[in-house]
Parts: sequence; structure tokens; C-alpha cells
Amino acid sequence: MNDYTVGIDIGTNSIKIIVSEYHQKNEKPYILHAIESKSQGFRNGYIVDKDEAFNSLIHALNKVKKITKKDIKKAKFSIGGIGLASKYIRTNVDIDSENEEISESDIFNLIQKSENLFSQKYPNKKILHIIPIRYLVDDAPVLGNPIGMYGSRIEAKIIFITILEHHYESFISVIKKTGLIIQDIIAAPIADSKSSINYQQKSQGCILINIGSETSSISTYENGNITSIKIAEIGSNDITNDIALGFQVSLDTAEDIKLIKIISFPKQKVKEIIYARFADILDIAERHLKSLNKNRMLPAGIIFSGGGSFLEYIEEQGKANLHLPAKKVIIQKYSKKTKRNSNIGPQFSIAYGLCFPDLKRSTFRNEFSLKKMKQKIKRLFKQMMP
Repeated sequence: MNDYTVGIDIGTNSIKIIVSEYHQKNEKPYILHAIESKSQGFRNGYIVDKDEAFNSLIHALNKVKKITKKDIKKAKFSIGGIGLASKYIRTNVDIDSENEEISESDIFNLIQKSENLFSQKYPNKKILHIIPIRYLVDDAPVLGNPIGMYGSRIEAKIIFITILEHHYESFISVIKKTGLIIQDIIAAPIADSKSSINYQQKSQGCILINIGSETSSISTYENGNITSIKIAEIGSNDITNDIALGFQVSLDTAEDIKLIKIISFPKQKVKEIIYARFADILDIAERHLKSLNKNRMLPAGIIFSGGGSFLEYIEEQGKANLHLPAKKVIIQKYSKKTKRNSNIGPQFSIAYGLCFPDLKRSTFRNEFSLKKMKQKIKRLFKQMMP
């Protein structure tokens, strides 16, 4: 499968795998297979039992092999859960060039300084992404990248997206045990945003709410960038539990009621139970927006994704509670046989986002350090020339 891109989203209840290929004439990757397999050994996004987690991943990979008739050699993975977080660092550096022109080296020094400050302030955090949100040159705001501009001082507001170090190490160890080559590890909301939000929505401002089984991720976007992440310890399993208690039925029956597989129970009461729990997620989202001074201030509104977003009433409740436009994500797979698109379920939004070719860990550090090394090599060769 070396010609294909594989995205693997390991959740608490299930492992979602998308096998895709990309054609330059298409805007999005072409989904070849969408496979879901039961997972065990996870709680709130954490690995609580490495053996069960490993066996679940092996079972999912065997399921893919059975369907595709090929082995997966490498894949991109998402990581999330209650340990995922975002923090801002503001810092500045003086321009070190004689003519005060801002270079890649200056940006590298700025990023490096912010990373050092972050690591000192927040130990035990694994940095997944380092994303500059805003630059200022001599206290004046800059649109875009300041490289090539002139000034004596550059300042930046930078968002760090992190996961707890021990959670990351456990996650990596389980994957490596399978023999898979890890192409990248991406924060789940960033992968989700690739398949769930378009450029206009990210530019104008929106909030992406991914409803998982035990947690829900809340992420905001403006001017094309992610601006925050908040993890709520509430998911669709909580709705199932509430239905089980409300009607005094088994969890399996409650799940079928939630999925509208059983319709013999009073629809209004089902709606009220779902509303009550879902309101808790929206309340956390609203408090998060208020903390950012963005409550009712994101014109592109709410986008719901994840396995829990299939719920029948969430768009109307999202509009009512957050006073923003709301829509659900639709992930589709084209069938060569029927020549039609079919919905594969919003639970695949993260796995599908991992398959986009321009998605990579935005740490800047590797990019700039490589360029800096090349510049030093060029200068060394010039000095050696007669």
C-alpha cells in the first residue's frame, strides 16, 4: 500500500481507518476504503491497558488486510483525549542582520525562544504543533509572514498544541509494536479540520465541535489558523447512559434508542434526554468562547463532527444555545460501481483529514533548522572556494 495514504484515528470505542489515494485534479483525497473496528484498552483517549490497545489495533489492521487484500506498511495517526491542550506564548527577538531585513534565521530564533520559554513553564508536555498566529514588526501588526520586511524587532503570538508526555509515549509504543511506520502524529482537531472545515470558514471564524464517545473536542479557527483547543469530558456514551437511566433499560437498548433503531419509546422524552446532556457540551463551548472574547463572534458558526454528531437535534440546539449558524459534517465515498457518492459517517472525519497531502505537523522547528543547515553548508562551500 505504499502508493496510498492511510489515516488511523484510534478512539475509545472504535478505531477508524481510511485508505485513500490523491489525484492532483481532485481537491480532496479519494476514499478507497473506510473501515471501523472495535477498540479496547482506552479511556477518555488514554491508553489504560497496552495489551488490549495493541490487540485492538492488530485486529483493525487485519480487518483492513482482509478487505483490501494488502498489508498496511505505514500510516498517519491522530492523537487526542483529555490530555490534549493549547497554550499561547508571546515573545520577541531583535533582528540580527546588518540591514535589519527579517530572514528565516530570525523567525527560527523567535520560534526557538518561544519553545524554550514554553518548555520551562510547562514541563511534561509533548509539543505536537507550534503555530505562529500573529507577528508584529516594531510594534506594528503584520499580515502574513514577515520575512523580507525591515525592522529592528520582531514579536509573535504563538500557539502550542500539546499532549501529556506519558500519554504520547504509551501511544507511540503501542503503534511501534505493530511494526507500522509512523508517518506523522497529528493532533485530532487539526486533522479533523482538514476534512470538516473549508478555507472560507477558517478565515472568517468558526468553532469545530467533534463529539466522541467519552470526550468532545472544541476547537476555534480564525484568519486561516487554529486558535484554541478545549477538551470536554462528555461524549455520546453519556447520552446512552442517560437514556438507560431515564427509561430503565439496558445500555444496548439505550444505544439503539439513541441511534433511532428503536422508535417505540416516547420521542419527546428521548429528545429531552439528548438535549439535556448535549446542552452540557454546548455550555462548555460557550464558556470557552467567552474566555476568548469570541462568544457569538464567529460568523462561519458551528461545525459538528465525530461519531456523536449524527444526533438528530444537534443543529437546532447549537443555534439556540450558542446563537450561531450550525451544520453537520458529511463525509462521502465515491463508488466506482454505482458512480455515486454515499455517506460513510461523520465518525471518519479525523481519519479522513489525516489523508490530505498537505497535512503535516506544523512545528516549524524542523523546517527552519533544515533550511538553516543548508545555508550554513552553502556559506562553508563559498569560504572554501578559491
